[in-house]
Amino acid sequence: MQVPETNDEGIHTVGPADVERSLVEWLRVELEDPEITGADNFLDISGHSLTFSKLNQFLGDSFGAVLDMKTTYEEPLNVAAAKTQPVEGATPITR
Repeated sequence: MQVPETNDEGIHTVGPADVERSLVEWLRVELEDPEITGADNFLDISGHSLTFSKLNQFLGDSFGAVLDMKTTYEEPLNVAAAKTQPVEGATPITR
């Protein structure tokens, strides 16, 4: 069981594993493929530019972060998730 990350004020924050888990779950539903894992490549699972745009909208709304297109297209999903960048002006979710 993963322990949530905690900031200096003791507030649980969202970590890279949370982003990866949500990203994979979202793609499984969107692409109707329950076998997608973090080790998969976005393009190999039939991801395309519209899927990428919708996924980034989801991540921006959920986590205040977005994926880099080049990284997402060239690396496994878990690497892309670990390299998310904050959306300018967004407030990440805290728990």
